[in-house]
Amino acid sequence: MRLFNRFARDERGHVLVMAGLMLPIAIATVAAAVSYSSGSATRTSMQQALDGAVLAGVSSSDLSDPATAIALATKVFENNVGKFARSLAKEISAEFNVDNGVLYGRASGAVANPMGGVIGARVTLVGVRSAATKQSIPICILGLNAFDNGAFDVNGGPSFNADCAVQANSTGSSAMSQEGKSAVVKAKIFNVTGGQKTETYDPPPNVGAKKIADPYASLPFPAYAACDDKNPKGLEIKDAVTLSPGTYCGGIHVSGDGAKLTLQPGIYVMVDGPFWVSSGTVTGDRVTIAFTGKGSTLQVWGSSVVNLTSPTSGTYTNMQFVQDRDSDEGRGLWASVGGNSGGEDSTAKLTYDGVAYFPNQNFWVFGKASMTANSPSVTVVAGKFWTQGNATVNVTANNTRKLAVTGPVSTYGALLVH
Repeated sequence: MRLFNRFARDERGHVLVMAGLMLPIAIATVAAAVSYSSGSATRTSMQQALDGAVLAGVSSSDLSDPATAIALATKVFENNVGKFARSLAKEISAEFNVDNGVLYGRASGAVANPMGGVIGARVTLVGVRSAATKQSIPICILGLNAFDNGAFDVNGGPSFNADCAVQANSTGSSAMSQEGKSAVVKAKIFNVTGGQKTETYDPPPNVGAKKIADPYASLPFPAYAACDDKNPKGLEIKDAVTLSPGTYCGGIHVSGDGAKLTLQPGIYVMVDGPFWVSSGTVTGDRVTIAFTGKGSTLQVWGSSVVNLTSPTSGTYTNMQFVQDRDSDEGRGLWASVGGNSGGEDSTAKLTYDGVAYFPNQNFWVFGKASMTANSPSVTVVAGKFWTQGNATVNVTANNTRKLAVTGPVSTYGALLVH
């Protein structure tokens, strides 16, 4: 009995017993950790390779040709799956398909289980998915002229910055052009149907781009009253004046340091004359200024300051300036920001929120003038857009007023959508 009691009290062998019991659990735990780590590393490598494959397929291919995009994506995937992942897994493969402008990818592989057959299956199946599509970006400057060179031209040392796309429809060999190497010319993307002769465009233009149709070809010109005088003199503004919407025969001329014109909300139609600000200030909220007839265009010159916003409702929502495309007398005129006697000394400033629509006229910013323009759809549609001298042009595509408008877009790289 004493021997039995002594044996019962002796704990010296418990450690070995417990170790024997815990050893299989420890081995299983380590094996599970190794298997999980291998599977996780393989999955990460496959996911990165698949993401890169769909992005490459979308960026470098036209998804209207699915076979080309799929072939490129397959090649990129095979080249990018890491050697480590291939050492851990067998039968790694990927398949791709294009549906409704999206390139989809699926990849799978079998990762070996070091304790396979004893604890768990011999292999663990790993699968990943990814998808990408073309990223859309608003076109903010659209040069419609399909024949002449220089539908978008930079001359001298101006600064042009756009957080959107620039499109020139011209088919000429220098449809997008530049003279001088000191200009700062930046946009998200430059697209030109014809050729390009540029130096400092960032990024360099994409040549051979598809033409973009006039987005406002069906927009009716605003109604206006008839003008009896065939050669109207127009309205001269030299003091502080507030005007109401309507027809202005001969246009409006704002001049003099004390000139201050306030435009009430609505539509102002210039008939046979310009909206010409040679000095002074002009402000207007929710206004559209329209141009038809002989000599009717926009002129912001001298040291003038013009601040406008466009309508937020109705037919002319977001339309700041509208030129009559059916008026032969206004065809080929230059809407200008920066003109003065000599031009280059002008410090005119134009700020607006909306669309400047001059479909068969040209838009010119030059001298030391500055233009700050914003529109959630397109900012300038003109025959040509020309920036010259030391002018500054800043264009954005923000929808700060939450307008229900859309405009032409360009594709800009690729975007993961998984």
